[in-house]
Amino acid sequence: MSLPEEEVFEIRRARLAGQIARQRGELAEAYQKLEKPIRYTEYGMRGFGFMRQNPWVVAAVPIVFNFASSFFGWKKEKSSSSPKGGRVRQVASAAVRHSWNLYQLYRRVRSLIP
Repeated sequence: MSLPEEEVFEIRRARLAGQIARQRGELAEAYQKLEKPIRYTEYGMRGFGFMRQNPWVVAAVPIVFNFASSFFGWKKEKSSSSPKGGRVRQVASAAVRHSWNLYQLYRRVRSLIP
């Protein structure tokens, strides 16, 4: 005893529609779990692109940290004793030297970065 051909197609269609709906739900759930890592990866790629287009930022960051640490250290020394005369000039020349070395390194490695 077999069912008419139209009923077989209706049953099969209903079963496939149920499977599709279940798979859509699973896909939406999986995407929700991956949404944050994908978003953070995109932010990282945008930041890396910005750094690649603006290499001066890579050289400027160590300079800023160097100046800030020496400035706060100099302020601390100044409050406790007399400041050293050439300390600021030494820090400035070291910062320029470090930034120039970083820029040269970037120029050498730039072709390797996709």
